Amino acid sequence: NVDKGLLIQRLLCRWWYATSWPNPADLPTSPPKGYDSLDGFPGVYVCSRGSSIGKLVDKRDKSTAPNFANYVRKSAEELQGLLLKAITEQRRQLVEAEGSGTDTEKELNNMEKWARKLNCSKVDKDAARALKAAGIPL
Repeated sequence: NVDKGLLIQRLLCRWWYATSWPNPADLPTSPPKGYDSLDGFPGVYVCSRGSSIGKLVDKRDKSTAPNFANYVRKSAEELQGLLLKAITEQRRQLVEAEGSGTDTEKELNNMEKWARKLNCSKVDKDAARALKAAGIPL
């Protein structure tokens, strides 16, 4: 059990509370010719004309996408900060919508305690060891 993997998994379940992706400044100002914006997915376009109708074009920067491959390259300290920020914002929105004392709020409180207790230096060392043992280069 590698804490960095769990840290990443928990962040991936709520990344949008902590960070914004894609960066609007990195996106085209208008869709490619013959394409329309796909609602809810900034930077993704669907072809609406010609022989490629239905084809998707994704202009988002994959190198900054919130995914395991990108997050595993970040330090545990940075991931911990993002997770704590995400938990705080998710809890704020939850309490605003449903009031306090919900089971989900309790789960978030427990997750926050777990994240705060992490020894980030040890987490990074353990992850590097596990990746090396598995033959997975970063």
